[in-house]
Amino acid sequence: MIKVTTIWWGNGQSNLLDWLFCYLWDKIEISSIVSMSDDGRTTWELMRAFETELDTHLPPPWDLRRCLFSLSNSKYRDYFKLIFEYTFLNESSIKNFTIFELFKQVNKELIFFWKADFLKDEIHKFVEIESWDLYNYISSISKDVFSFKLPLSSTLKWHKFWNLLMASLFYNLWKDYDKMLNFMHKLLEVNSEVIPVTTKKAYIKAILWNGEIIESQDRISNVANYNSGISDLELSDCSIDASHNKKVHEAIIKSDFIVIWPWDLFTSIISNFIISWVKDSIKQTKAKIIYIWNSTNKLWETNGLTQIDFVNKIERFLGRRIDIFLVNDKKLDLSSEQKQEFQNDISVKGWDYLFISNGEKLELERRKIKVIKADLLWESSFYKHSKKRLVIELEKIFFNK
Repeated sequence: MIKVTTIWWGNGQSNLLDWLFCYLWDKIEISSIVSMSDDGRTTWELMRAFETELDTHLPPPWDLRRCLFSLSNSKYRDYFKLIFEYTFLNESSIKNFTIFELFKQVNKELIFFWKADFLKDEIHKFVEIESWDLYNYISSISKDVFSFKLPLSSTLKWHKFWNLLMASLFYNLWKDYDKMLNFMHKLLEVNSEVIPVTTKKAYIKAILWNGEIIESQDRISNVANYNSGISDLELSDCSIDASHNKKVHEAIIKSDFIVIWPWDLFTSIISNFIISWVKDSIKQTKAKIIYIWNSTNKLWETNGLTQIDFVNKIERFLGRRIDIFLVNDKKLDLSSEQKQEFQNDISVKGWDYLFISNGEKLELERRKIKVIKADLLWESSFYKHSKKRLVIELEKIFFNK
């Protein structure tokens, strides 16, 4: 069986994993290495509460949860997705609730929506599942989980049930992130491996060409106004000792292929390679490295970069060359309104499509990099990748078709 390791952050990677799992589940063995530099939105609020109230670092659960969903074999998979994605509006303190009480609150809300005929298409088939059936199923994984509490004075509001469950498991399972992940793999019946690149603090900072420093993933990616381009990415001073998860090396070394999924170049991709020993593992592996193209630049983070610039940046932080560059060769025919919507997207911010030039292609091939051009855009999103088309191309690569 072909061993494939994917590396990226969770949101986009989970979409690819979903298609790889659904269409190639019997042909490939998947390991997913997930970035742990996320520090935005409610994830950061939960992490900050752990720091201030419990004097404990909570590795961000947000990206992991999406990858775990995508690789789940459980008959409850769709139901779990509904309850775990549920966002609380309750302003009471988190510490007032056991996991069971939160679980009941979510189920109560879903049943209300079903009876009110909201979301009926999505959940009508799940309300037939008895709460005690699911309760017994979860209890069979761990008898104590429903009694767990998380002693945080922060309010429930805007937090997702999944994040609170993972945070509570982490806290109550002796603050052992691996034990928490083992539980979630069992609960969702994930036979593949979802691996956080590190369980240590992994805050990052960008060093601009003019010497300015921008701290934190969220500011680098979404907030800061730049006076210069990014020259380098480093771990923040508080994270300088972050080392890779013990499973990362084994997954990379045993891989036949490593797939580097694109998008935010520094915060989503390179943030994985600056964790201690990850680069060393990649330099040692005999796996072929596939890098999937970026369809567009993103304002500030990758201003003006060409496709070969992306490859050069990736190779610099990998410490070795890539083997295969999979690029799109088709531009969507957008109306003026659609083009405006496309360029206003937070992941584009005014830039346009990126294509590889003939000169770049020849230069990459001179460097022994195989360039594969295909129609890879998803029309419905304007700039995102078509997962189905990507999987078709990846299958050809994996099995030399």
